[in-house]
Amino acid sequence: MIIDVNKKNVKKVIRSTKKYINEDKIKYNIASDVDEKYKVELKNIEKAINIKNIEKRFNFIYDTVCDYLDSQYFGKNLCGFDENGVCEYYRKVDPTHYNGCCYREDRKLCEYFDEEHSVCTDRGISCKLYSCPVLRKKKIEYKVNDFPLLKYFFTFKQKLIIKYSLLKPKAYVMYKLMETVNEKK
Repeated sequence: MIIDVNKKNVKKVIRSTKKYINEDKIKYNIASDVDEKYKVELKNIEKAINIKNIEKRFNFIYDTVCDYLDSQYFGKNLCGFDENGVCEYYRKVDPTHYNGCCYREDRKLCEYFDEEHSVCTDRGISCKLYSCPVLRKKKIEYKVNDFPLLKYFFTFKQKLIIKYSLLKPKAYVMYKLMETVNEKK
């Protein structure tokens, strides 16, 4: 199936993603007047629809959204870490609570955080989607439904798994998502 996309219908085409998910194969014919942001979204949607193995599809979606979120944060210090490794939020609340959200409630650092390089060693999508009050005040906030790949390819229950699997590795989230695939709707 070939779907023509232009500047006037691009949002409508994206909103109608769900009805194309079970097609054998789709191809978006994207006009040159379509904004680059939408071109990228459409190419990702097209690729996801054309991956018929559900686990491979979920992995592609997960990795694509994580890559996008990483690009929004990497090298920008949006959390306002100071030279002591305390983020802007915790400087106000508890200055001994360094490494921000990567510290769990039991005061232990998330096992996937590499302190030496100040980076997550896993692709925790839930953590990447989380925004503390300071980030939300700066209008830096991402919700599951902000991403067409998450919004249209996952059920409500799967979206909850994605949102609330904080400090959990990708393997755990993928396992939980796959558990829901064969559940009765």
